[in-house]
Amino acid sequence: MGDKPYYLAYEHRYQKAHEAGIEWWGHTPEDNVLAAALTEWVDNHGLRGKKVIEFACGEGAAGIILARLGCVYHGIDIAPSAVEKTRARLAPYHNASVSLLDMTRQCVSGTFDAALDMMGFHMLILDADRAAYLRNAFACLRSGAPMLFFRESYREDASDAHVETMEQWVAMTGQDYVTPMARTGQTRTGQEVELSIPLIPARARSKSGYEHELANAGFAFDEGGSNSPFAPPRKRRLTPSFRRFLERNRQVRVFFCHTCHRQNKMD
Repeated sequence: MGDKPYYLAYEHRYQKAHEAGIEWWGHTPEDNVLAAALTEWVDNHGLRGKKVIEFACGEGAAGIILARLGCVYHGIDIAPSAVEKTRARLAPYHNASVSLLDMTRQCVSGTFDAALDMMGFHMLILDADRAAYLRNAFACLRSGAPMLFFRESYREDASDAHVETMEQWVAMTGQDYVTPMARTGQTRTGQEVELSIPLIPARARSKSGYEHELANAGFAFDEGGSNSPFAPPRKRRLTPSFRRFLERNRQVRVFFCHTCHRQNKMD
C-alpha cells in the first residue's frame, strides 16, 4: 500500500475525479435521503445553533445541508483536495468551516455538541486506527452529545477477526487494491465521465461489531426513528466492470445508519 497511510488513497481518487471535471464524487446536497436524515437528526437533538463536527467530511455535501439548517458546522478530512473544494463550497456560509486533520493521529481542537460520520469510519481497516479514531471523536464531544453514523458499510457475516496490518487484511479478503476498474461520475453540466481507478479498502462490520467498537470507546446506542440501524442503500449506476467485481466478491452492502451518544457519567 506504500509509505502513506492506506486511507489516504481517497486523495488520489479526489484528484482524478476533479481533474476529470466531476462535480461531486460522493454525496451531494441534493441527496433527499441524506437531507431528510440530517434534518430529522438535527431537530430531534435540538442542534440548530449548536456546534456540529463532521469527520471525513469529503466534498462538503453534509456541511452545506447542516449549515442551511442553522448548525455551527466544522468539517475535517485527511484529503487536501477534498478540504480545498469543501472550503470553497462553504464560503457563502458564515457558520461553516473546514480543516485538514488525520483523526487517527491528531486530536480535534475544541468541544462540540454533536458529530457526524458519513461513510468515513468504514474506510479505516486496522483495529488500532479505528480505536484511535473513536477515542478522538469521543474526546471532542460534550457529555451526552449525539453522534450519527450514516451509510456505513454493513454485513451481518462480517469477520470479527483482529486486523493489525494491511497485509493481513489483503490476505483475509483477497481484494485487489491496485488494478484500476471503471467507475463513473458527472460533470457540472450532467455529462457522465468514466474514470479508471483502483478499489479503496473499506471494512464492513456487523451490527454487533459496530456496537462493540463504539461501546469500548464510551458511546451508547440510541434506538428509534429513521435513524434506526438499517437504512436503504443509495442507488448508484454501476459500470460493467464494477458490477462484475461485486458479483465476484458476493458483496451485498447495506448502509448502517445509527445515532449513538457520548455517555454521561451516570449512564
